[in-house]
Amino acid sequence: MDKNENCLTFNGIVKHFNPAWFAAVMGTAVIPLAIAFSKIPLKMPLATFFFSLAILMFLAALVPWTIKLFRYPAEFKKDLNHPVAGNFLPTMPISLIIFSLIFLKFPEMVFSQSVSYNIAFYLWLLGSIGIYVMGFIILIHIFRHKGIDLPHANFGWYIPPVSKLIIPVAGFELARVFPQSMELTFGLSIVSLGVGFFLFMFVGAAVYHRYIYHELPINRFAATFFIGVAPTAIIAIVLFKMIQFFEQTSLLSIDPHVFVPVAKILILATWGFSIWWFCMALIVILYYIRKMELPYALSWWAFTFPAGALSVASGVAWKVSGFSSAYFFYGISMTFLLVMWIVVFIRTAAGMVTGKIFAPSH
Repeated sequence: MDKNENCLTFNGIVKHFNPAWFAAVMGTAVIPLAIAFSKIPLKMPLATFFFSLAILMFLAALVPWTIKLFRYPAEFKKDLNHPVAGNFLPTMPISLIIFSLIFLKFPEMVFSQSVSYNIAFYLWLLGSIGIYVMGFIILIHIFRHKGIDLPHANFGWYIPPVSKLIIPVAGFELARVFPQSMELTFGLSIVSLGVGFFLFMFVGAAVYHRYIYHELPINRFAATFFIGVAPTAIIAIVLFKMIQFFEQTSLLSIDPHVFVPVAKILILATWGFSIWWFCMALIVILYYIRKMELPYALSWWAFTFPAGALSVASGVAWKVSGFSSAYFFYGISMTFLLVMWIVVFIRTAAGMVTGKIFAPSH
């Protein structure tokens, strides 16, 4: 009890602030992008609500995150050196990229179109810098770490690769909006696609190895299995952005008549893998519920963003193919996203009231 009371003080919250809090921002901010493919009449009001809430959540998390960095550097370093928690640090700059995408998708939601595009550009640039800086720091710490064992591996390790893959989602669109900055926007996007893709392959092999040759992670990390949905879903979205880009530009002399059909096939293939992983993740979670326990943890926010990425990828698959089955899966993933968001948001709020969620996680 004393431990919880201590954690409920401002200094206690700051000292033990979990970097995974920004996963809640990601899971909320992705909803406006996901519902953009829906046909509901309340699309704009809902998008505005979730965007506004995500901004408030980001600012609320940024304050203790920043203070912890300067006031409790030893605790911040402890997060960085942790083989699980350290991988959640890029969720902060990833949030900036998602905000950039919302400004691009709904350019007149808050400001004028030109102002929104400029805000999107600088959010993307700042987020990209943060992703690379944190990515290098995290990787160096992992390579130097002497205490990482096979049981530490989980799909939370996908977050650094996924962070690189998100950069071109906004970058290719910004390359069309700001052709004068083509070398920066397109160049950084195509490089990030390569970095993210190969890191995803390397990390995926290591984590898959752990799941085969070791028992399932403790129930607190069960939800991280859903993160496996995100990489290929995001790749599908990136390919869609590339289709839009090469249809409007002649950069690199790429013929859209050749590129577009191949990209459409790859979109459906990568989206298909995400659908398969989504089903696999549901089976794994049901196993946890039946055979083990599934107590609430901050990691439950891992249910939300990957479902949002899958919703957007399903919308993209529907756009490029016209298949009703793609839109059917869009409806399923969108429903799952909204239901899980409500459940996790309520459980998170309850944890904040009791103070349990502010207790040290490691």
